[in-house]
Amino acid sequence: MAGRRDPRGGPQGNCVDYLFEHALEPQNRNRVYLRLDDGAVTFEEQHRRVCQAGHYLKSIGLKPGERMLMSVMDGKDFVALFLGALKIGVVAVPLSTFQKAKDYRHNLNDSGAAAIFVDRSLAGTIAEIRPEVKACRHWGVLGGSAPGFVPFEPGADAQPETLETRPCSADEVAFWLYSSGSTGAPKGVVHTHAHIYWATELTGIGALGINKDDVVSCPPKMFFALGLGGEVYMPLRACAETLVSPTAITPPRVWAQWIKNRPTVTMVVPTLCSGMLQLAEKEFGQAVARQACGRLRFAFSSGEVLPPTLMHRWHDYTGVECLNGFGTTEMTHMFIFNRPGHPVEHSCGRIVEGYRYEILDPQGNRVPVGEVGNLHVYGPTSAVEYWNNPEKTAIVMGKGGVLTGDMVYEDKEGNLFMAGRSDDMLRVGAIWVSPAEVEGALVTHPAVLEAAVIGAPDEGGLTKPRAYVTLRDPVDPAHWPALEAELKKHVHGQLPAFKTPHRIEAMEELPKTATGKIQRFRLRALALETGA
Repeated sequence: MAGRRDPRGGPQGNCVDYLFEHALEPQNRNRVYLRLDDGAVTFEEQHRRVCQAGHYLKSIGLKPGERMLMSVMDGKDFVALFLGALKIGVVAVPLSTFQKAKDYRHNLNDSGAAAIFVDRSLAGTIAEIRPEVKACRHWGVLGGSAPGFVPFEPGADAQPETLETRPCSADEVAFWLYSSGSTGAPKGVVHTHAHIYWATELTGIGALGINKDDVVSCPPKMFFALGLGGEVYMPLRACAETLVSPTAITPPRVWAQWIKNRPTVTMVVPTLCSGMLQLAEKEFGQAVARQACGRLRFAFSSGEVLPPTLMHRWHDYTGVECLNGFGTTEMTHMFIFNRPGHPVEHSCGRIVEGYRYEILDPQGNRVPVGEVGNLHVYGPTSAVEYWNNPEKTAIVMGKGGVLTGDMVYEDKEGNLFMAGRSDDMLRVGAIWVSPAEVEGALVTHPAVLEAAVIGAPDEGGLTKPRAYVTLRDPVDPAHWPALEAELKKHVHGQLPAFKTPHRIEAMEELPKTATGKIQRFRLRALALETGA
């Protein structure tokens, strides 16, 4: 069967058969794979739908190597379209359902996609840019009908429920993920069948220990790198149940899932953790929260640095460790973790077995332990290229592995600490300042919910830290100057004066990508607009 592990322990061929290998064994095929808001999907039911989707994609003329974009809600048909495409050699490209029309136009034209499938709620947005799209031949819709779109469900329903997997090399391109755009225009990140295999073996089964007895909660959507692994391919290979909802990621929705299903593993982002704690404290209390978290072995946090205050609040309130981790779209999934039972404050953890890293100065030389440098990671899940972007590919992937653009340092035990993005680091008075360090100090103040720090000119034109915060409770504008002064004093009590923000501004919401990463380039643009 294509896609199984070869005798030497590596991937062999199409990853779809590898993912379903154990799920279709007699003892597993009728067990729940997707636990939905209003029902469940077994492993066998999901496999049948994948086969139907593969047949359908063939019927509309898609050929191996062609790109198929999909911006659809989490559920059985997301999995069916994604794995159905891989099964027949079509390259699947999941897209965020939160995109604007211009982003869809960019992704369609950049990828040269032959087909796109979207949720009915997005059809109007796609219709706006349809005349400007060059190559797309098929416009499909899920969840109903829309003018000018072909409904997916009735076409797939009519297809056979078995389908032979197309043989291929494990190094053949399987899927793309567009980068989140935290530092500019999204780029198509190209991945192979082998990357799914190794992300599953090293991270999902190896580091996270996902197994057939687990109930996995990964609220980030399936179109994210984190959600694609946490909801789709890792639980599938491990024969674990995963909690899925097409609705928005909100603290009430996630708590409702947990109270009902009591997960054993979760992958979250810090913003969600903070919101869940706030809701529990105000609405239903610690006893209910602890009951819902009673089976969790741990919670893994990724996307942004987990502040120690939030890490401790979560543990104290729920009784469950919240462990910081780190991954990138370019590396397929997470590859750095704090280990259960041994969380290190401020650290994103230690490297996962099977990966290695270097910390480099601007000239490409390794820096001493304790000094900040650019993180270069090597491993079997490293992206092949940025599609249609050879210059950026050469910079990031030209020496093998991925130069992540994240500024880090390590301690003597091999724990890694994030200092910020390479283009976010501040040079203040000839000294490097980490935005993450200043943000970490700000969020220890009880009034601050979130913080983001950039470099901006002061009245004399010198670069100084400028902070943007969201507050736990609204503050009367007349009282803001006093609170700003209090926040500066609070930071100065923890950090040297040159790291204290010259100016702090309150916002209702920080600009973020769909994955929850703060878009500091938007804050820099805002600072330029508003002046010093």
